[in-house]
Amino acid sequence: MTDRRRSKRAIRVRMAQTGEKYTEARRAFLASEGNGGAGDDLSVAISWPADSLGWFTDQAYNAILLAADEARMLCHPMVEPEHLLLAAARRGNVERLLAGQGLDARSIHDAIVRMKGFGGTLELWPRRSPASEQVLRRAVAAAAARGVRDPSTQHVLLALGEQEIPALILRELGVRDIQALVDADDPVTGPPVDQAILERRAAQLASRGSAPPSPGPIPPIFERFTTQARDAIDAGVEYARTVDDPLVEPAHLLFGVLNAGAGVVAIVRMRFGWHIPPAQAVQRRYPRATGIFSGDAERIVSQDVLIIAERLNHRPLTTGHLLIALLEGIEEQTSDLISSLPDISEITAAVIEALPAE
Repeated sequence: MTDRRRSKRAIRVRMAQTGEKYTEARRAFLASEGNGGAGDDLSVAISWPADSLGWFTDQAYNAILLAADEARMLCHPMVEPEHLLLAAARRGNVERLLAGQGLDARSIHDAIVRMKGFGGTLELWPRRSPASEQVLRRAVAAAAARGVRDPSTQHVLLALGEQEIPALILRELGVRDIQALVDADDPVTGPPVDQAILERRAAQLASRGSAPPSPGPIPPIFERFTTQARDAIDAGVEYARTVDDPLVEPAHLLFGVLNAGAGVVAIVRMRFGWHIPPAQAVQRRYPRATGIFSGDAERIVSQDVLIIAERLNHRPLTTGHLLIALLEGIEEQTSDLISSLPDISEITAAVIEALPAE
């Protein structure tokens, strides 16, 4: 995209955000260029690595990864800028900035659903769209213009302000000037990062790649889960903390789901009189728990449960869908918890009969 085309697009987005006429928006845009906004377009000068993730802080890296889960939960085929906005609003700098404006991730999720709805066929591995890749590169430019070499989520937010749909969502929710919002919290205090430094960083990332964020990924608990299902997942996370395990594993989630106080699993458990083994009482010697999901637990909550729901043609994700996903991925850690329960096929049949009941 040429500088002129990019400028016109940014001006149109500003008009949508502020209601200004073209001349006013153009004057304000030109005044902001090189003064802490999304910065100059570096895409011509830098040979970008195939994957942009290595530029970012762990906070932003986690949000970018989470954006793929957001797209999958909505059954959207690609990760678009609005999914990046939703993921960034879950945790960290952007969550805090938007909370100060009375906004949260749910309000952004609901706005996306109003504008774009849910998709059709589940796409397990949605890829970032060209527009999303452009956002990430523009976030690097925004950070560099503000003297920051490692962009975080607030720099992603600045770049998202140039995208039509995120800008319209935020305007609809009452945020008209994204740059002013970021500037008030994180003012520019230093000179821009030298372009030679950015070029060396790009070359290093192209040759070495990037390490995954630590800790990570962000626990994926989304709006499609019913209240009872979210409570069950939270109970599993708390159980992992109670027994001082560093990661939330499928066994912790299974314990939380089996002990759910309400919802599909609770109904079936009471109907059949299942006996659930009590939680272990562990003396905490030193704090190790992180609340971060293991790879297996993350896959169950962000992918396997969706496969179950699509198979059954259900939209809401209940404790029943979680239980079936956990049972189908049974492992040694979870076998003790279900040893006193009926056969897995009987449990699954009973749960499916009770669905959807939350």
